[in-house]
Amino acid sequence: MAGGALAEFLYGLATYAVLGRLEAIAAKASWILWSNFKDRRGLEVVARRGDDVTRAVDAQMEEYIYSALRGAFEGGVLIAEEGGVYRWGDERYVFVLDPLDGSLNYSLGIPAFTISIAAGHNRTGKLDDLEYAVLAVPPTGDVYSLGPGSSPTKNGTPLKRSERSMNVAFVAMGESVPPEVYSLISSMGLKGRSLGCSSYELLLTGLGAAVGFADLRGKLRMLDVAAALLLGRALGMEYIILGDYSLEARGISLLAGTREFVDGLRRGLGGGG
Repeated sequence: MAGGALAEFLYGLATYAVLGRLEAIAAKASWILWSNFKDRRGLEVVARRGDDVTRAVDAQMEEYIYSALRGAFEGGVLIAEEGGVYRWGDERYVFVLDPLDGSLNYSLGIPAFTISIAAGHNRTGKLDDLEYAVLAVPPTGDVYSLGPGSSPTKNGTPLKRSERSMNVAFVAMGESVPPEVYSLISSMGLKGRSLGCSSYELLLTGLGAAVGFADLRGKLRMLDVAAALLLGRALGMEYIILGDYSLEARGISLLAGTREFVDGLRRGLGGGG
């Protein structure tokens, strides 16, 4: 085997190994989380930060995934929802984790929540560092994943964006959202929907189940959406982040979907062409 071909083969093996470990961690965590949900465990509030609350299940899932990552990777930096930043070993990898996106849904008994893990080599601390994405959906048992140079998959089967024409857009509601957002979406002939789980909404947008996604509340964190953005981009989804592109970013807003949706909403809100 020639040198170039050998290097490519070894790179492929390394990529497969990293993605496989992340998929295995997410799949096991998904099973644990779904078991907790069915038994209504972990609902008690253990901490409060402004409007955000931490429930026992949030802390439990973050601790489980952190321990699993430490066991699977010799060195890393984990940016997580509850505990902030964890470091170990040579810090060669960076991981961005939301152990339970859709925590309010979980607490209300609504089966719409995910586990989101994105990863890459630790270089700049920006979104461009991320090369791997794993999004587990406990209510369905599905694991969506992506590695560098590969196509996104669902449970190991390659995914493609739907070619069907949809008239749905996911839009977050709140006092900080400009009211014209809703009228603009309506003027596009679209129906607004919200699942209360940003990563799942973005995944469905990437898959073509919705035309677009708009969250202009200025409340998203990069860890909420990083894995879904990587998966969506690989499926042809366009997006614009309004705010910081760093992996520790908080208070961002986001437009995503077809180019027509993103550009149309941006122009309508005075963002130019």
